[in-house]
Amino acid sequence: MLRNTTPSDAEAIENVRIAAWRAAYQAFMPPGFLAGLDPLKNLADLRERLSVQSMDFSVTVASRGPSVVAFSILGKPRYDAPPGSIELWALNVLPDYWRQGFGKTLTEGAIGSANSTGFKSMELWCIQGNTPAQAIYEKSGFTLTGQERISSHLTGSPLHEVLYTKKL
Repeated sequence: MLRNTTPSDAEAIENVRIAAWRAAYQAFMPPGFLAGLDPLKNLADLRERLSVQSMDFSVTVASRGPSVVAFSILGKPRYDAPPGSIELWALNVLPDYWRQGFGKTLTEGAIGSANSTGFKSMELWCIQGNTPAQAIYEKSGFTLTGQERISSHLTGSPLHEVLYTKKL
């Protein structure tokens, strides 16, 4: 089940993010960085952002029963993007729920939301080599643009990402 979030979801979202990153990004991020992720570090900021959502920053969660098991963030591109574009900032699923359709459902929900609000395209950056994520995006109609970036801003080590786009 997909739903919009409230500030009370912030802790669950952070726990999903950290568990997903620790499981999915072992080959891409330094072990010390992953071990040091703290769900409380940005909790106040996330609660504040969840209280004033718009198409500049919108979070959707997927739940199983009362538990948040996945989330996506859709928002204003954080880089130079073509006019009419929106960015899928994040898509994270608890490892115990991988390959159960939550990633695909959240991706399709984000596409529907962007399409219904008049955006012309959706873009996202994906870590190169993250084949499970790349498969979800490609099955949902995203294509590689050929644009790449390498940054060590987040982790302190180079992180290689590729840009995907989808016309809406």
